Amino acid sequence: MIPLLNVPESTRPEGWEIWYDDAYEVSAEVVRGFARAVRDPHVPYGARGILPADTPVPATLLAAPMFDAASALVSRSIPQCNLSRIVHAAQQFTVRRPLRIGQRLSFGARLASHVVKASTDIIVIDVTAYADGDPHVEAVITIAHSASAGPEVDLDAVADRIMLAGTGPSDSDAYTAGAGPV
Repeated sequence: MIPLLNVPESTRPEGWEIWYDDAYEVSAEVVRGFARAVRDPHVPYGARGILPADTPVPATLLAAPMFDAASALVSRSIPQCNLSRIVHAAQQFTVRRPLRIGQRLSFGARLASHVVKASTDIIVIDVTAYADGDPHVEAVITIAHSASAGPEVDLDAVADRIMLAGTGPSDSDAYTAGAGPV
């Protein structure tokens, strides 16, 4: 089992291989920015002023921090993991309790399964976001990794084909080519 982060036993639920305490805050501006990016019809992202406290928070807002929690398990499950060979195959959310603006979230992550088929690792990771000690949003993340795919597999081109309009550049080569030194 992967050791948990340095969190007192009394503050974290059991069963998680990795625990990130107070890892994310659901702020009104984060909700507004996310809603604008995905054109969420339930959030008044174009309105001026402070969002109402009862503004619905999209569960998919947590996709990035949940994927970050899952990434730690992927890197431990696949030695010498080549990140360019990872494909985010699927993600499923279950909302147990609605999120609210102002909540501070903690995340638990555990490896649900890891199988290898045709030289491809298929990893399923459970991640749950907790607020006020209770589970609010659960995700099942499926990731595929192929260390043996030949050069004829252009994962960048595959990513470009599955990228949805509005979620990022439609041509990642052109996007990264225009990026200057960091």
